Amino acid sequence: MKRSFLVLIILLLLGINTLAADNYGIWLHNIDVDVSANGDAEVSEKYYLFFDDEAAQLDFREIREKFGSDFTLWEEFNPKFKSTIGGAKVVNKKINYSEGDETFLQITYNLSDSLMAEGKDTSLISEYSIKANYLNNLYESGLWVIPENTRVSIILPAGAEIRDSVKPQATILDYPTNRKQILWEGYKSSNELSLKYFIWKKIDPLFDLNKVSNFIFRTQTGLILLGFLIILTGIIIWKRKIIADKIEDFVEANTILKEE
Repeated sequence: MKRSFLVLIILLLLGINTLAADNYGIWLHNIDVDVSANGDAEVSEKYYLFFDDEAAQLDFREIREKFGSDFTLWEEFNPKFKSTIGGAKVVNKKINYSEGDETFLQITYNLSDSLMAEGKDTSLISEYSIKANYLNNLYESGLWVIPENTRVSIILPAGAEIRDSVKPQATILDYPTNRKQILWEGYKSSNELSLKYFIWKKIDPLFDLNKVSNFIFRTQTGLILLGFLIILTGIIIWKRKIIADKIEDFVEANTILKEE
């Protein structure tokens, strides 16, 4: 309450037009979540804005100059201007306002803890599932809701394969560099929020060529073995005619020819 009163006083002292809040709107709220291989996430939220007239746009620009990176002031000004993902786990928040072909207010941040919970881990795969409580800002009256004019995009790590159904129902797209994109576009609702996937582990080759090379050329045992193999190969090449004749004689002696 005290904070709200203080913000109101600041607005009045700065001479900001209080009608500015009525003279602009958000036509799209875009939430992009980039998930790393270990389940961490980087989040970018863009609030695409429209204005009734040029004066309203100038008012908003002045607000941007006055508020700067004070997220508390921004949220007091409009409760929608807050981080949607992570709750208390949000760190490294930054804010940026851009005007051009598209005008938007952008919030970027990281999470201090992984967005994805680790599941079954075997020698072949690692399983992950989204922590639904990290999206509590989308929970309304017992339902997970993607509001109208809201777009949530989750980019999974390279090689991730979806397991089970994604809830709420989502569009799954192929993304560059062997990644998949989970796309929720409002309005959508579900009594469950679920996203599970697994990643195939890289299997080490049976023989590490570098280790074999180091063993042969950099150890005494390896050099002795290499010398033995060279000598053995030389003997086989030198005696190949004798060896071939003995093999032929053996085959003839142990083969029974049947006359028709």
